[in-house]
Formats: sequence, C-alpha cells, structure tokens
Amino acid sequence: MSGAGTLSDGQNPLPFDPYASRESLRLTTVYATPWTYDPATVDQAAGRPGDVLNLGRLAKYYNTSDQQLPRVLRHEALDCASLTCQRWSAREAVSAQLWHFLVPSGQVVVALTLDVPDTLTEAIPLLEDLYYASVTCAGLPLEQLAADRIGCGPNGDGTVPGFLPERHQLVFRSVDTPDQAPNDDTVQRVIYRTDLPYRPEHSSIRYPAELNRRPTTVGALGPYVSLLCGHQDYVENCVLLSAVQAVGSAARLREIRAVAYTYVHRFRHRTADQGNAHDRRTTLEDISDGLSQLEVELSYSVEAGAEIGMLVPALRVESFHQELFAAIGVTERAATIGQMLNRLDNAIAAELTSVESMERRAADRRRVRTVVAVTFVTTVSGTLSLLFGFFGINARQVDQHRSMFDDHYTPIYALIATILLCALAIFAGMRLQERWEERRDRSRTRTWESTHRLLAREAGAVILDAAPPTSPLPRSRRPENRTQPSRTTPH
Repeated sequence: MSGAGTLSDGQNPLPFDPYASRESLRLTTVYATPWTYDPATVDQAAGRPGDVLNLGRLAKYYNTSDQQLPRVLRHEALDCASLTCQRWSAREAVSAQLWHFLVPSGQVVVALTLDVPDTLTEAIPLLEDLYYASVTCAGLPLEQLAADRIGCGPNGDGTVPGFLPERHQLVFRSVDTPDQAPNDDTVQRVIYRTDLPYRPEHSSIRYPAELNRRPTTVGALGPYVSLLCGHQDYVENCVLLSAVQAVGSAARLREIRAVAYTYVHRFRHRTADQGNAHDRRTTLEDISDGLSQLEVELSYSVEAGAEIGMLVPALRVESFHQELFAAIGVTERAATIGQMLNRLDNAIAAELTSVESMERRAADRRRVRTVVAVTFVTTVSGTLSLLFGFFGINARQVDQHRSMFDDHYTPIYALIATILLCALAIFAGMRLQERWEERRDRSRTRTWESTHRLLAREAGAVILDAAPPTSPLPRSRRPENRTQPSRTTPH
C-alpha cells in the first residue's frame, strides 16, 4: 500500500471516487504486538491517518478525531524478492508494505500488505503463512523485522518479543462486472483459509448490508479473515484502520482479563501473610485502585473503540466496523469482563466493610481499655486519698502515739488492698478478653479455601485431598449383569 493509499487505474468520470481497479490481489494482515508507547510522547512521531492514507472525503473526519482513532507511526516498502514464505512459493509478490500503527491506548499494531498476482483460492496458502507470520525478509523473521524498525530490542534472554495472538486479515479484490464477484463457496474458502467445500448452515461468516448493496460489491467478515471486493480506495483504507482498531482492542481486552485474574488470585489469598486489619485494608485498597484503572481502560480502549459512527459519518465504514467487532467477539467479551470487574469490585467493597467493622471493634476495645485504665488510676489515687485522709482526721480511731504501720490499722489496710485487688482483677480480666477477641478476629480467615468449606457445608460439596493416591486406581470392567448394580472390590 503506497503512502497515498490504495491507488486506482483509469480516470474519474463520476462525481465520486472510482472503484479500485487493480490486477493483483491485495492481502493485508494486521498483528497485535506487546510494544506500547506513551501516547503523550509520540504526538509528533505519529501522523494523522488522513495525511498518510487516501481516505477521500472522509479524511477530515479521521484527522479531526485522530486522538480517538489509529494513527500511522511509520511505513516502508519491502523488497519483494527478499520475502520468503513457508507454504506459498507460487509467484513473487508485486509489492510489499510494512506498516506500524499507534492506537489510542498507546499500543503498536503492525500490518503487512502484499500485492500478489493470484486468484482468491490460490492465495489461501499465502494467507496461512501471513496469519502465522511464517514470513522472512532478507533472512529476518517478520516479528524481528517489525521490532527492529521501531527500536525494540531483545529481552533479557536474547529473544525478541513476538506478535500477540490477536490478528486479522483483509483480502481486497477488484470487481468490474457482477460475473467477477466471488460466490459463497469461494468466500468461505478464503475466510476459513481452507480449499474445501462447506455446508452453508454451519458458518459464522457475516455479510454487512452496506458492503453488499451493489451487484459488483462484496463484503464478507469472519473472526480472522475478511473479504472485500469491488469497493473504493478510501473505503479499503478505512476498513484497514477499523481492523487495526479492532485488533488493538482485542489485545487490550485479553490483557485486562489477565490482570483481572491476577487480582482475583490476590483477593482469594489476601489473608495468607497478613496478621492485622491494616495489612488487609492496604491489600484491598491496592486491588481496588487497580480495578478502577482497568475499568477506565476497558471503557476507553475497548468499548469506545467499537463505536465509530459518531466520528466518521459513513454507512459502509460504520457497518464494517461494528460487524468486525462483533465477529471477533470484542463486544460480547468486553461485557463479560466488565461484569467480572464489577463483581470483584463489589466483593472488595464487602470485604472493606468487614475490615472497617473489625477496626471499629478494635477502636471500641481501645476506648474501653482507656476508660478502664483511667478508672484504675482514679481508683488507686482515690484509695490513697482515703488512706491519707483517714490518718489526717481528728478521731479517736487515729492514735497519734501509734505508727501508721502498726497492726492496729490492719482492717483499713485490708480494705484498701481489697479495693486495689478488685480494680486490678477487673482490668486484667478485660485485657485478657480483649486479647482473646483480637486472636479470634485474626483467626477468621476469609480465603478461597474457606469458601470451599462453606460450599461443602451448605451445598454438600466434597473437598478432595491434594496428595496423590497411594493405591492404584481400580480397572474398569464390564458388569456381568446389567440389571443388577455393579459391585467393586476394595483394594
């Protein structure tokens, strides 16, 4: 694909862009990558899509919303003679283009475009090679070539980070007359990348209405391959940008799901090494903060990307965009993962409520302990005041000729000691009760294992021992009499 987009041959006698007219078949494979940029740092490096691709009358809409749509990082032409495929070796490609796109989330998406002089069925082996990136250029694998072009070096083990599982292929073909339009059998052979017949009732191919309006236009979508025939240049380029957006959203959705499962595992084992409520609260707050970021990423990088009608007013582009997201399964899977995040968030909120209850009980116990301590001090000081007040009164029970330590005053000392011992016993008993309640709260673990025990108790589930069985499993045998229940011999 040239820098000006998909070029057409001939003149333009009509008031709208001409339909694509080329002799070769155009194959574009879009790959998701693990490479990510900070979108704020590449505003100058990434060009607006309308300035690089031929988007026709829709260029101004793409350029206006370039922060919400894929942008072009770089593109270059490759030497067709240096390309080698694993399965396809029929002919040499007419042209080859390598593209690097930047989606709004900062992900880098790579696209390889080949123009080959083959028919649709002859290009099936090449589609298979392109899908699995079984292509080398001058001896370099396609993944390494794409990584070198943007300065992505090898990992610590010396390997180059390759493409992600998410990818989609686009097949463009020119159609001049209705007779040249491919039939349903040819369409399914291309979309399923198998040169075999099929039964129409068992197919997941989608036919967007707006892409099949005319006898010379065909639009068929599958989860991994899409076929478009007889459309205009700018429509093909808009379709390419939609495929880039869909592949990037699918990759980001899988990453969100992986991180969500990591948070679920951390939530299940949240009390394994935590001895107090503060540690549990810190862990739950970290998970909650991560979930909020995942929800924002899910909304703006996945769900918002599925809607393009508000940005580009074109029926064919909107029809393809929505059907592609539905065919890949991004829309349905995003709703499922969104429910996962919401339910995990609700579970964390409930756990935080439990932690807050524990903290309130601890605060109540501290308050009671403080009151008891103050009461104890007051009791001691009051008792001593009673003692000194007793010796200071002018009464016949106080003999000035006797010492204050004389046995004559044993009853008053016994009364004071009894008061002090009672206060000390009350304080010690309340302290012991407080420590017992603290140990009980710490021992109440709410882990995944306790959930298993809850199901075993309430629903009759069986908890199996993780240790391997010491005795061999009994062999299955045919029962002698099917009318009677089979009996097993103990081992």
